[in-house]
Amino acid sequence: MWASVFPAFADDAPEAGQMANMPQRERDLLDILLDARKQYASSHSTTPAPDARVAMQIRVISFMRQSQLATDWIGTVKSRGITPEGNAWITIEIADGITISTWTTTRDDGDSATLFRLHAKLYAPAQAAKIASPVIFSGTILKSVLADDNEMVLRPRFIARFSSLKLAQ
Repeated sequence: MWASVFPAFADDAPEAGQMANMPQRERDLLDILLDARKQYASSHSTTPAPDARVAMQIRVISFMRQSQLATDWIGTVKSRGITPEGNAWITIEIADGITISTWTTTRDDGDSATLFRLHAKLYAPAQAAKIASPVIFSGTILKSVLADDNEMVLRPRFIARFSSLKLAQ
C-alpha cells in the first residue's frame, strides 16, 4: 500500500536512440528549450538567467500558438503516484530535466482535469508504467510551470492533459 501512496522517481532521461525517433514537433520544442540552456551557459550578461528565460518564453509561446497538441511523443517515466483522494499522476521526462506531467495534487489540478481518476482509461497505464521506462504519449500541453529564472531555463516543466499513454517498444 505505501508504494502506491508515495511517489516513485527515476533519474533517467530518454536515451539518444529514442530522441532520434521523436516526432518533429517534440524535437522542435526541445530545440527551443536546449537553446535557452546554451544561451544561459554562454552568456556574458549580468542577468543570464532572466535574459535566457524571456527569450525562451517568447519562443515557447510562439510554438504553443501553432499547436498545444503532443502526438506520439517519447519520454521516460520520471515519477508517478497517487493523490490522497486516489487520483493518479505522472511525470514524463522528454530530455534531461525537461518534463511534461499532470498536476500532482487535486488542489493544483482544479479545473485542469489532468489527474487520472480511478476508473479513467489512463489510470491503470499510468500506475503500471515502471519508473525509468520509455513511454509514448499524446495529450494537450496546458501550461508551463512558473518558477524562478534558473529553474525555468534549466528544468522547464509543462502540465498536460494526457489522451494516451503506452510503453514504448
